[in-house]
Amino acid sequence: MILRAGLIGSSPGWEEILLQTGVPFVSVNGAVEGSYSVVIVARPLHPDEAQLIRRYLGSGGAVLGASTFLEGFMQRREEPVRLGHIVPEPAGGIAGLSLMDIETTGYIPREANCLRTDDLQLSVFAGGLAGGLAVITPFDPGELMGDFRAVERYFYARPERLPSERVARVAKGELAHFVRGALEFLHHGRGLPFARLSQFPAGSRNVCAIRIDTDGGTKEEVGELLRISAETGIPFTWFVDAGRHGDWLGEFARMEHQEVGLHCYEHRIFLDAKKDEENMRRGAAALEKAGVTPTAFAAPFGFWSHDIGRAIDRAGFRYSSEFSWAYDALPQYPLADTGRFATLQVPVHPVAVGTMRRCGYTPAQMSQYYRDIVGAKTARGEPLFFYQHPGHRQWDVVRDLCRACLDAGAAPITLGDYAAWWKDRIALRPEIIFEHDIVRTSAGGDAGERFSAIVTRKGEGESIVPLGGTDAGLPRRASSPYVPPQDIRRIREFDLRGEIGRQFTRFQRKFT
Repeated sequence: MILRAGLIGSSPGWEEILLQTGVPFVSVNGAVEGSYSVVIVARPLHPDEAQLIRRYLGSGGAVLGASTFLEGFMQRREEPVRLGHIVPEPAGGIAGLSLMDIETTGYIPREANCLRTDDLQLSVFAGGLAGGLAVITPFDPGELMGDFRAVERYFYARPERLPSERVARVAKGELAHFVRGALEFLHHGRGLPFARLSQFPAGSRNVCAIRIDTDGGTKEEVGELLRISAETGIPFTWFVDAGRHGDWLGEFARMEHQEVGLHCYEHRIFLDAKKDEENMRRGAAALEKAGVTPTAFAAPFGFWSHDIGRAIDRAGFRYSSEFSWAYDALPQYPLADTGRFATLQVPVHPVAVGTMRRCGYTPAQMSQYYRDIVGAKTARGEPLFFYQHPGHRQWDVVRDLCRACLDAGAAPITLGDYAAWWKDRIALRPEIIFEHDIVRTSAGGDAGERFSAIVTRKGEGESIVPLGGTDAGLPRRASSPYVPPQDIRRIREFDLRGEIGRQFTRFQRKFT
């Protein structure tokens, strides 16, 4: 059997999620029985398609889709429900999930049996249906991928006070975790291996990168971060606000083993398309005059909008990084009503030292926070991408963060190098076949030297298979699914003291 997903409907959001998960997929054209290991429904079914899906399920197939797209297969509750976030059950069928902000309205399947809503209702069905298996959701993940709203969010930490940052309102990284977990559940439920492209270069268990937004840091502060980079062997990726570094801007051109991109000229967002684009052009011109041709961009305050996205596209940057679009997620192209933006987003974890300093954290608490995040990201297969500012100092915390990444076995990389590798990864069209109890992979050329597939079998762990090879005889690494903290819901509880602090931060930021 070919291990791949069949996608019913044209959905850029679903395509982005599937490219992130690394699951081969094609558009469904005609019969589905025997052609796909899973079928994803991304729009309402036509009557003839519904009949095909019924036969496919009857033959033991597996389907993933929203309740509104699968009418007639399972009843849904009559009234729509507001869904702020959903949280997995401790013993839910879909493993490896955490709290997922979705901020939408949907129809809950009547037989929902996992993932609880804000008000503790079960919201997702995962189990047997019409002779096969199905995961039916009250929302469409593909549609949610296009949400570009931003909001202040708390992030989990051990201390009572939680750090917060203005980030994407919909947790796009969690959406991808959900889809990957659902696809693995469906494959394993059919007695099939689950196979996907690895999110890391062949031979790497993980990768780590440190992004530095200079934000007017002094020459001495920048120099201290350079020393930490040299000590740890992690090349940093610098985003420079070119108007705030005076006559020493040329120092960024003389950096060795570093990547330098553009933050802006003035560190502000004007909320005026022409002014924001001019701020971008002026910063690029200043850097070029100083000897740096920036090929990457990160907007002040992690801000993203359609206007900012269009300006980034026009500037021709290779990639951008704004956590108001996505954070704690794999690279992706932002979506609009007319399709995709042209510039790849490379998300990072949005909590920096300064964020924790506002909460009164000690250096030890900051280091513990980062070690906890590194542990969670390692368990979930997320790149270890963090960001900092020179002016926040806390050099020992930054140094400890770097060491935590290296201790986790992550290979140092710049965001730019990872972005280049990722573009090659999503251009692959691998074929993965399961026959005679062996998974065979192929992609052509020398892909096996740079890319690999991850194959999991129920109860048997996972194997890393070079593209062009098989999992026959390969060791299978035991893996325990990530389990979120028991009190994860407190990150969405109202905190008066935290809210006062957030309002003060908003006042300080010069958006206008």
